[in-house]
Amino acid sequence: MLEHFGAEAPALLNQYACAVEDALIEQVQRGQSMHQLLNAAGEERAAMNVMLTDPDVLAEYTNEFFGPEGPYPVETAEETAAREDAERREAIEADIAQQEQRGVPSNFQRPQMDMPTPGQQGGSSAANFWGDFSQLMDQNPEQAWQYLAQAPQGALQAKQLIQDV
Repeated sequence: MLEHFGAEAPALLNQYACAVEDALIEQVQRGQSMHQLLNAAGEERAAMNVMLTDPDVLAEYTNEFFGPEGPYPVETAEETAAREDAERREAIEADIAQQEQRGVPSNFQRPQMDMPTPGQQGGSSAANFWGDFSQLMDQNPEQAWQYLAQAPQGALQAKQLIQDV
């Protein structure tokens, strides 16, 4: 045999025998793990069969699953109302904070118009009237209607009330 295969033949034969033995051990372990998986699947199937065919077991499982200790608890009416109330409050607080950040939009601010300076003499009596009216609006706007009722004859006609753009 040494003449035909050479001096390395026993080492090669030993290496081959070890590889075959390792493959056999691996195959046995794989077969045992598959057997364990099949047994576990059979036990699970038997448990599901009992659960789905026995109404008492199914009711108990459902109550535990959707109960307060289960993974998907169902809210009571009080819990739902409390959660919705908290969500509503958070939304209102977020809106208020957002409005405070933005400030007053420019279209809601009082427009700046060229008004005669109050207390200056000169010009027509209508110009003095509107200057006094502006001062009254800044100080006491509740009495503005009384001041308008005492307007001189041409004051309202001289004022351009509507501006054509």
